[in-house]
Amino acid sequence: MRKVLRRSGFSGTTCIVGAPRGIINLHPIRMPEMPSKEIRESLTWEASERFDIPRESLQVDGMRTGARYSSDDGDRPEVVLFAMDDRLAEPWLEMILDCGLAPLSLEPGFCGVARTHTSLYRRQQDRERVHVIVDVGAKGSTMMFLRGERMGFCKTIPVGGDAFDLEMSRSLHVELQEASRLRRDRRQALRSGRQLDEAVEAGAIDSTKPLLHELASEIALCLRHCAVAFRGTRPEQIVLSGRDSFEPGLGTMISERCGIEVLQDDASGTISRIASELVSIGANEADPSAWTAAMGLAQRNQRVRTSRKSREAA
Repeated sequence: MRKVLRRSGFSGTTCIVGAPRGIINLHPIRMPEMPSKEIRESLTWEASERFDIPRESLQVDGMRTGARYSSDDGDRPEVVLFAMDDRLAEPWLEMILDCGLAPLSLEPGFCGVARTHTSLYRRQQDRERVHVIVDVGAKGSTMMFLRGERMGFCKTIPVGGDAFDLEMSRSLHVELQEASRLRRDRRQALRSGRQLDEAVEAGAIDSTKPLLHELASEIALCLRHCAVAFRGTRPEQIVLSGRDSFEPGLGTMISERCGIEVLQDDASGTISRIASELVSIGANEADPSAWTAAMGLAQRNQRVRTSRKSREAA
């Protein structure tokens, strides 16, 4: 990491850290109304029991989604519970500190993805605009239901690039690295409109189809939940983001399963604007979507300051 920082010409030591998807536990819960000072204590108890993590090792946060459910005890607002185990976070945080960096804050990487895409929706008429982002990474995928800049629902699905590599390796009887290279070639071919060998392509399609179906089905179930929680709201589109979002057949499978138009994040020009800059510093030109989370993380403090000024002005 130190070599990369020197070679790429970074200056300064402050940074925003995107926590690895695998160590962030999240789950929507329904909580009774309570004073703000009691919410964190309640979230800590809930996370400890739900995820089997000792309370002394927990870092928790909660995000109100805007959904409410009626019960015998009255209306209960829905909160997305985020929990992280300090014992899993310490090794990679220590590496960051050893490089001389000083983290300002830490958040899930998929929150950075959401921030990148919602940066276009700041006008008054966009505040109730509903869209869905599916961030597909190596360790898994995260589906986010967004209303304007506000996240109404999110869920992590354990289907990502690593699972596709493993399944293709088993199905085609090739080494894992070769399967990974084949998947990379297929993504690049899809972006550029090229055709690969028909026999290889047919084998790749057969090997990935079950995982594509599993991911699309999970997204459809999430949308069904959102349709109940947020009545009268239907997403305008589903946007695929992340390095592995260009998996051939994924967009078509999700569109057919959910009945909603599916686009790649480059369709809005959000990512393509920085593609040439990525090439100039030696980044992989074929996968600019892999940088969506970093773009959103880099905006975090600026967006926080802007929101604070807006509240003060009001």
